[in-house]
Amino acid sequence: MVQIYSETVRSWKMLLIMLPAFISVAIGIVASYLAGEDTTPLLIVLLLFMAIVLDLMQLKIEVDEEKLKIRSALGFLARKTIRLDEIKLVRISEGWMSCTGMIHYTYPGKACVLVERLKGWSVSFTTNKPEELAEVLRTLGVPVVGGSL
Repeated sequence: MVQIYSETVRSWKMLLIMLPAFISVAIGIVASYLAGEDTTPLLIVLLLFMAIVLDLMQLKIEVDEEKLKIRSALGFLARKTIRLDEIKLVRISEGWMSCTGMIHYTYPGKACVLVERLKGWSVSFTTNKPEELAEVLRTLGVPVVGGSL
């Protein structure tokens, strides 16, 4: 498939939010090591925690001729593919906190996109290019409300 639209929304604030947890785990690892304890469980927890944080730091939005794909950085926690013929309506609202779907991927951004599906749960996500996304979806025959922010 030919990719028509692609955007990556990032949130570096996730690192700042998780910094106290990283520091706490690092202190626990050092204290365990100095006490002569096995640090393997703490190292495993730290690696899993880092993978989750890195996965949630960015969201990639892609549109091709048949599908809308939403993926997190590593694809562990956020991964959703919606066929365009399954979309009932796309609603684009100003502000990244302005809509919520049953499945919601939110990052600080310019607008929120709510995808109402013919069957299944609605999906919402953040975008920084609402005009471009709306135009691409309209061109592919998807009904779009909003998008001229």
